[in-house]
Amino acid sequence: MRSQLQRFISFAFAAADLLFEVGDRGEIRFALGAALTLTDRRDDELIGRNWLDLFDPADRKAVRDLAAALGPQGRSGPLEVRMAAAGPGSEPARRASLSACRLAGPQEWLSCVLTALPAAGDPGADLVGIEDFVEAACKAGEAGANMTLVEAPGLVGLAQSNPAMCNTLVQRISTLLRNSAVDGNAAARLGEARFGVTHRGSETILRKGLADITEEGARNGIDLGLSTHDMALDAGGLGQDELLQAVRFAVNRFSARGPAAALPGSMTQAFEQMVDTAIRRMNDFAEVVREEKFDLSFQPIVELATGALHHFEVLARFTDGTSPFEKVQFAEEIGVIEKFDFAVCTRSVSAMRSRDREPGTGPLRLAINLSGQSLENSVFIRLLLALLDENRDLAGRLSLEITESARLRDLARADQVIQEVRRRGFAVYLDDFGAGAASFQYLQALAIDGVKIDGSYIRRIGGSRRDDTLLRGLVRLCGDLEIGTIGEMVETAAQSDFLRGIGVTLGQGWLFGKAAPTPVWTPKRLEPVASPRLRGRRQGVMESWS
Repeated sequence: MRSQLQRFISFAFAAADLLFEVGDRGEIRFALGAALTLTDRRDDELIGRNWLDLFDPADRKAVRDLAAALGPQGRSGPLEVRMAAAGPGSEPARRASLSACRLAGPQEWLSCVLTALPAAGDPGADLVGIEDFVEAACKAGEAGANMTLVEAPGLVGLAQSNPAMCNTLVQRISTLLRNSAVDGNAAARLGEARFGVTHRGSETILRKGLADITEEGARNGIDLGLSTHDMALDAGGLGQDELLQAVRFAVNRFSARGPAAALPGSMTQAFEQMVDTAIRRMNDFAEVVREEKFDLSFQPIVELATGALHHFEVLARFTDGTSPFEKVQFAEEIGVIEKFDFAVCTRSVSAMRSRDREPGTGPLRLAINLSGQSLENSVFIRLLLALLDENRDLAGRLSLEITESARLRDLARADQVIQEVRRRGFAVYLDDFGAGAASFQYLQALAIDGVKIDGSYIRRIGGSRRDDTLLRGLVRLCGDLEIGTIGEMVETAAQSDFLRGIGVTLGQGWLFGKAAPTPVWTPKRLEPVASPRLRGRRQGVMESWS
């Protein structure tokens, strides 16, 4: 029996719920603590039992590996483990953190501590998101760590066919990654079946753990199709900002495409791949603008009081089928959005002129989206004002919507441009108003004609008294400032009635009509509904490029 002093040293090794000692044949020689809580047995009932029997069979190999890694002396852990179930049909396995050490002495018995962990919630929920993982990976790269990206496509179908087993396997992967990670933010869930971990010197343990999980799935008739991709995080000749961009590029590509992303093996190569990709996308976007490889769609905006058409919003649709949002966001990132915005402006003016030449049709009224970033480009401003000067007769029919896809940095300069536009008789609106704190800063600094209320407010109509009060207050504020209001993403007659009742003048959304290739609108008969809590068939959808 070891001395009490040595036992106290073992207790000091880690605050824990249960301390036990393991002999050279794997038998428990001593136990003290909350044994009943973790094992359903008293301390004295553990004596003589094999210590591996305490753990879930699927975790025993990881426990043996932890002990083998200690050598004659050393310490290891914490390792997250599941305790053995009390019996058939018992509650889900309890989770605990296991640490172990060997102290020098006549007999090199194993001293172990177990700390109970809270019951697991959603599997994988305790892993971090992409941005936290990227930052953790960059920091770990400075210390020579590596990154491993993991995909298990078999989880996708399993989530529908056997959600309980899917949750078990996701929890096993999450536990393994956390135990392998260099710190708490270095293990992430990057998608439904994709994960990432930044580790240092634990490749062998990680590989063994993934192999065990694959075997566990196979025993239950599940082919996880598990694969990994390793990347060295050494910055090489990259600066800190370049390393951050390279890691983000690699992680985002893997998150979106998995192994099909064909990622390289180092951050230097990833950065070169990122630059090549950016150049190719820049050239592609330049071709889109130069050859006008985009179409215009038109979504109606109606007067809520009468149901009559007021104007159409112009929406860009790319002929290659790519996302308008991603295209525009990329154009803003590389600083060429103003070229696209001006191309949309000229196409919109042409559409208005074509309608004017058609016999028997009324005048076309359009609203065009402009990135806030374009308003800070002097060349674009000159071109825009010249276009408006050449088409003064369209004043009152053509308006501009400034989007928040890129935040305005120089509000004073932006207001100067807006006033130049308004002096020519063209209205200016703020798009997605209320979506962020910047919206109210804009309202204070910019003299405008109206705002388009962000769809998140409209979706919540009738959901709570608090939300409805906030929306009323926002509309009242605009009314006091003599600014017009448009409610977007209107899906139900109840939402339309509510908006009209609080003073919103115009409405846009699927209730009134979808975006169409031609600016043609057929009025719909709107049946009144009894409760504003009724929801539309397609919540959360906004037809916009921004």
